[in-house]
Amino acid sequence: MNDEREKGSQTFGSLIIGLFVILMISACQTKVSTDIPAELLNDTKMEDMEATNFETFYSDSGVVKYHLQAPKLLVYDDPKNRYNDFPDGFIMQRYDLNRKIISQMSGNHGKYFVNEKRWEASGNVVLVNSEGDTLRSEELKYNQAEELIYSDQFVSIKKGDQTIFGNGGFKSDTQMTKWSFINTTGQLYMKEGE
Repeated sequence: MNDEREKGSQTFGSLIIGLFVILMISACQTKVSTDIPAELLNDTKMEDMEATNFETFYSDSGVVKYHLQAPKLLVYDDPKNRYNDFPDGFIMQRYDLNRKIISQMSGNHGKYFVNEKRWEASGNVVLVNSEGDTLRSEELKYNQAEELIYSDQFVSIKKGDQTIFGNGGFKSDTQMTKWSFINTTGQLYMKEGE
């Protein structure tokens, strides 16, 4: 009878220890998961490379095409969606064959999608061409392959003493010589006799 009591007591003790271990494991798992940064829990892609005070020249067939400066560069190298992020702004200058600046674009934030050869600039975007024509917008996209700039946001272009406003919808070649607006307002000055 004593043996049966001892066995029952050991079984009860083992049960208590087992419950204690299960509670400790579940408590540890909860604690560990809260210590993991949110981006890892959400399976968010972290950058593959980071650079500060970034500056580079892009060339094609030995000819310098672009000069790019940015306080910070983040490179995301996923083969399906490779892109470079410029979270603190950028300045990009474009050159002609004689290495003369033909345009300059800047913005508070920029992204370059490598596979698509497409830029997206946002926040106080300014584009100036070689004639001094100045485009301003909160968003501008630049498709390098098609040599096309465009935006769905408000755009203003100052050309000499004329300013034209596009209230949503703009498309142009990169030199802003052939452009079109959707939903346009502005002031145009005509000389007498024209």
